[in-house]
Amino acid sequence: MRFKDKVAVITGAASGIGRATALAFGAEGANLILVDIDESGLAEVAGSLPADCQFDLVVGDVAKEETALSVAKVANKIYKRVNILFNNAGVETVAPLHETTEAMWDNVMDTNLKGAYFMTKQCLAFMINAGGGVIINNASDAGLRGIKYSAAYSTSKAGLIHFSLSTALDYASKGIRCNAICPGCIRTPLCERFNENVGRRKGITGAQALQDFVDANIPMKRVGECEEVAKVVLFLCSPDAGYITGAVIPIDGGLTAGM
Repeated sequence: MRFKDKVAVITGAASGIGRATALAFGAEGANLILVDIDESGLAEVAGSLPADCQFDLVVGDVAKEETALSVAKVANKIYKRVNILFNNAGVETVAPLHETTEAMWDNVMDTNLKGAYFMTKQCLAFMINAGGGVIINNASDAGLRGIKYSAAYSTSKAGLIHFSLSTALDYASKGIRCNAICPGCIRTPLCERFNENVGRRKGITGAQALQDFVDANIPMKRVGECEEVAKVVLFLCSPDAGYITGAVIPIDGGLTAGM
């Protein structure tokens, strides 16, 4: 029980990596504040947690500051603390730049980048007061390199990486660690949507688009699983990673290692 009595806030908790991480933290004794815009998805995750896991659900859009304020209100009322924040919520858009409308651009930036800012700002207040904490930001391989049809998404994730580095520098002296993870092709709803859109542009199925990409670009020749990402997140939040901050960690089967 590495996280017994710790309070972990997880955004985008209703599916994919967020869901897997919530279940993993719950199994390790953490108290959870789970955040997502998908109310039914959150309810399903809650029903899958261990019977003795204490949790609270916050239904809201992380792109809106009121959601972060709601999280802070729950944390203050029930726990008086936040020990861990996993900024996982994210959205994608698949379009070359000349097809990317201002609304599309703003939706990606507001969710992926501003959402992390809102949530981190609120949770930092608890961590500073407690003398420590851990923040993990879910960036992407797209933040490490450009990707076709993904100018908005790649830019938001690159920004999230630098947000993580600056946060690590600003708060290391206060006992707060901040790291970024960069998952590659992971079996998530976002990955499925992305490849369906890419496949449509190429005149093939999403499944074929994904398989073609895996064959051509991933040395390990497979898609990653959400549980594999969750294990890295839990390690980074544990005392075993106590000297790791400001790190940017690919979880991508070798995708970004090189040609």
